[in-house]
Amino acid sequence: MPAHEVEDEVKTGLWTIAALLATAVTLGAQAAPLAAPPAGNPVQGREAFVTYKCAWCHGTEGQGGLPTVGPRIALVPRGLESFIGYVRRPTGRMSAYSEKVLSDSALADIYAYLRAQAPAKPAADIPLLEQLRKPKG
Repeated sequence: MPAHEVEDEVKTGLWTIAALLATAVTLGAQAAPLAAPPAGNPVQGREAFVTYKCAWCHGTEGQGGLPTVGPRIALVPRGLESFIGYVRRPTGRMSAYSEKVLSDSALADIYAYLRAQAPAKPAADIPLLEQLRKPKG
């Protein structure tokens, strides 16, 4: 077979593969369900956050507590499954909560509450902090 015919067959084959891949990607995108917003009720989540004493270490809005206890957990980029997994099997000082003690539904509510918090303001936007940062004199 002459070289130009081989080259034409390769080009045709590559176009065929590209078309098949494009079709597969399009069909896959259509078949994949859209990600639903996290389940949970933020109002009930706040109640559970207080009831299960989460606020004692993590602050009333998940903003964080003392430096060595209760890190910031509000608006941390972690999915619901990861959040539930950590509560069930924490790696830090936190006690584990089994599903018998704290249900997945209650954790979904707590997660929704934490995700509903307003982002923290930059220190420069808080007048008192700016006053404290400026040297006296």
